This record gives sequence, structure tokens and C-alpha cells, in this order.
Amino acid sequence: MLGYISSFAAVGFGVRCYQLAIMKRNIFDNLGGHALSVAAFTGLGYYLYHAEERQRGLIEDKKAQLLRMRARETRLAEEYAASMSEEEHH
Repeated sequence: MLGYISSFAAVGFGVRCYQLAIMKRNIFDNLGGHALSVAAFTGLGYYLYHAEERQRGLIEDKKAQLLRMRARETRLAEEYAASMSEEEHH
């Protein structure tokens, strides 16, 4: 998690430096802007990390549900086939 969030913080710092370079201003001008940009991107990274974790959990739940449904359908198909073969013998 720390690596994920710190990567977003580094991107925020880079974006701020790039913004100042485009405006042809000193890169280290107004350090509060750097802090704000880093904080905003850190917050975005934190949110995206947890959103990804929630999505992974939902995917795992859906996968388990689909596996249960498949097992149930297989069991029902086997029971039906067994009952049909018993009817043929009688």
C-alpha cells in the first residue's frame, strides 16, 4: 500500500514541476503548491488502492458464487441423468 500511495505522491510532485516548467517559472517557486499537489495525488492514490481492494473482494465473491452455481448445475444434471437411466432399466 505504501508503495502504491507514494508512487501517486511522486506523480503529483512531477505534475506540479511540469506545470511550472510549462509556465516557465522556477520549479521550486511556491512550495505550498507542491505540497498541495502531492497531498491531492496521495489522497487519490489512497482512494484508488482501497477501491481496487473492494473490487477484488467483489470479484472473488462473484467467482465463488459462480462456482457454487456450476457445482449445483452439475449435481442436478448428474441426478437427472441417473434418474433417466433408472427409468430406462425399469
